[in-house]
Amino acid sequence: MKLIIARQLIDCSQDRAVCRLQMGIVIEGSRICKVAPLSELAPFLADPLIEKTDAKDSYVLPGLIDAHLHLCFDSSTNPIIALERESKNTTLLKMAVAAQTELRSGVTTVRDCGAKGLGILDLKHAIDCGWMEGPDLIACGPPITITGGHCHFLNMEADSFQEVQKAVRYLCKHRVDFIKVMVSGGNMTPGSNSLANQYEKDILEMIAYEAHSRGKLAAGHIHTTTGIENAVAAGFDTMEHCSFKDPTRKQDVSYSQELARRIAEKGISVCPAFGKAYILPPEEGAPLPEKVGEWQQFQNSRFETTRAMYGEGINIIAGTDAGCKYSYFHELHLTLKLLHEKVGMSLEDVLLSATARAAKTIRAAEVGSLEAGKKADLIFTDGNPLEDPDALGRVLHVMKNGKLVR
Repeated sequence: MKLIIARQLIDCSQDRAVCRLQMGIVIEGSRICKVAPLSELAPFLADPLIEKTDAKDSYVLPGLIDAHLHLCFDSSTNPIIALERESKNTTLLKMAVAAQTELRSGVTTVRDCGAKGLGILDLKHAIDCGWMEGPDLIACGPPITITGGHCHFLNMEADSFQEVQKAVRYLCKHRVDFIKVMVSGGNMTPGSNSLANQYEKDILEMIAYEAHSRGKLAAGHIHTTTGIENAVAAGFDTMEHCSFKDPTRKQDVSYSQELARRIAEKGISVCPAFGKAYILPPEEGAPLPEKVGEWQQFQNSRFETTRAMYGEGINIIAGTDAGCKYSYFHELHLTLKLLHEKVGMSLEDVLLSATARAAKTIRAAEVGSLEAGKKADLIFTDGNPLEDPDALGRVLHVMKNGKLVR
C-alpha cells in the first residue's frame, strides 16, 4: 500500500477541475482505494508499513490522455516514406519507443487513430500484460479508406458497400477498440484531396451500425462540411479534425451553426488534432511541399471553426496527431496551449479535454480522474495547470498503475 501526500491536488471528477489542498491518495496495487483530506488519513500517515511519497510543492493530477496520434509514424519530414521502407518488426519496435516517450511525458493513455496493419494490437497486448512499460493503448488498427485514398498505405482499402462492411467486421474480429474511417481525403497523402468526400452517407450509416452492434465506437476523419453532416446523420461518435471545408472553394470555410448545434445536441465529441503543423510557419508545417501556399489559411480557418464549435458547447478533446510531420510524442502540452491561446478554451476546459472528458469520450472509464477504484495513473507538475498554460510541459514525475515510471 502507498500514500501520496498531495498538498496540491487537481480534482478532475464531476466534470470540473478544482485544486484541493492538503489531500492524500491511498493506492493499493495498481488502483486508487481512497482520496481524502490528510486530516482524515491519520492512520495511514502513522503506519510505518505504508510507503509514502511527498509531492511537496508539485501539483498532483490525473495522467493525461492523447486522444489522437499515430505511433507508426516517425515525426520526420516525410513519415510515409520512412514507414514504407521499414519491416513490420522495425515498425513494432518504433511504436514501442513512441509509446514509452508518451508515457514519460505524462501521457498515461493514448488513442492511436491509425496504424499500419494489426501489429499495434501486439504492442497493446504487451503493455496490458506488463511485459513492458507503456500507456494504456486504445487502437483502431488500420483506418478504412478508399483505394488510393487518405492513408491507403496503412493497408485497409475498401470501396463498395460490401467491401467496407467486410472491413469493419474484419477489424472487429481482430478486436480493435474502435473503428476509424477516412470520411474525406487528407493532407499528408500524395494524390489525396482533403476537400473530397470518400464515402457516402449510406456507407457511413452501415459503418456506425456494424461498429455499435459490436460495442465499438465509430470515429471519422473529416474535413468537409458535407462529410460532417453525413457522419452526424449516420451516428458517428467522434469526429477528427472536423474542418467545415467547402469543396467548391479551395480552403474556404463553410461553417454551419445549425450543424454545430446538432453535433452538440447529439453529444458527439470533436478532436481537432492540432499538432506541430499548426504551430510552425507554413513552409515548415505544411505536410507536403505543394500544400505550403495554402497552409496558413488552413491553420487559421481550423482555429476559427474550432473556436466556434467550442462556443456552441461541443465537447472538444485533445489530440496531437503525433507521428505526423514534426509532431513529436512528448508534445501534448503544446497542443493544450494551442487550445487555450488559439481556440480560447479556459484552462479548466483544456485540462478536462485531456483527462476526464477525453476518458468519457473514448470509453476509458478507469482513467481520467483521481477517484477510488480507478487506475493509479497520475502526474506531478511544476506549477498549477489551472493558472499556468505551460505547467503541463513541466512534468516532474509520472506514476502508471501505482508505480513510478523509470
